[in-house]
Amino acid sequence: MPPKKKEAGPSKKTELKKKEKVIEDKTFGLKNKKGTKQQNFIKHVEKQVKSGVILSASEQAKKKKDELEKKKKEQDELNLLFRPVQQKIAKEADPKSVLCAFYKQGHCAKGDKCKFSHDITVERKAEKRSLYHDARDEEDTMENWDEKQLEECVRQKHGDSEAKKPKTDIVNADIVIQMHASMHACTHI
Repeated sequence: MPPKKKEAGPSKKTELKKKEKVIEDKTFGLKNKKGTKQQNFIKHVEKQVKSGVILSASEQAKKKKDELEKKKKEQDELNLLFRPVQQKIAKEADPKSVLCAFYKQGHCAKGDKCKFSHDITVERKAEKRSLYHDARDEEDTMENWDEKQLEECVRQKHGDSEAKKPKTDIVNADIVIQMHASMHACTHI
């Protein structure tokens, strides 16, 4: 049987003894203390040494700084993604005449303090008209029409209704007599 090969590094027993020595050095005089702070420190040191991770104070500070930067970067990303949305309205418009977009979705947390309206009927109301602006100036009036447009308008309004009426040659005698009497009554007064 060939001899066993020796490991290149120190044996497991020597490594274990070194770790125990480090723990004893770092926790010297603290084992008999009764405070939870000291006991937690001892457990933390033992955990560090047994796991094989021994960091110096500067390395720990650097690691903490990196973690803080990472958290800040993540927080900035979240703030960018979920930044509050501002509802835009015209300068002249009264905010209470505009329905709150968040209330409409059921997410407005401001309640009575919200500057926008929480009344659903507001959305259905007509926009307020300006007292200083005449909307009639912008309308297309008959004064600007040419003859073709006028004829087309008259045909649309009255031309179809005349075609639908039944044509008759019968004249009611009573109507003729009343018309004749009203004409003569006006002249004799």
